[in-house]
Amino acid sequence: AEEVKFKAYCETELDTNEKTTYDKTELKKDLEAKIAQLESLIKKLQEEIAEAKKQIAETEVEIKKSSQSREAENAEFQAVVADQRATQAILVKALAKLKDFYEKNIGSKVALLQKGAQTPPVKFNEYKTNQGASPVIGLIEQIVGD
Repeated sequence: AEEVKFKAYCETELDTNEKTTYDKTELKKDLEAKIAQLESLIKKLQEEIAEAKKQIAETEVEIKKSSQSREAENAEFQAVVADQRATQAILVKALAKLKDFYEKNIGSKVALLQKGAQTPPVKFNEYKTNQGASPVIGLIEQIVGD
């Protein structure tokens, strides 16, 4: 009778052992599959990180090129503005000279001085100033205003 109990015990333990081994083997397979999946994910993410770093580097290079381009364009713009300011200053001086000439009637005095100094070989119409040179002065004032 004791051998029968021992045999039943052994069979029960053997059954339990086989079930446990089967369960553990299945768990091991599941975990190995999960490990393989995670390793694949890690590899994929590392590739994406490398690609993102590459794009960041390219973007930084483009930013530097754009910055240099903007600096060059700004330098050119500053030169154009300086030229425009110099031109404007010259036009203001020319306008002042023209206004002095026509508003103070210096033109008529010069014409009289020239008339008395020499007689022309051909009889020309009488010399007179251009009514204050208003078109020229107006044009210069408009250019300076712009």
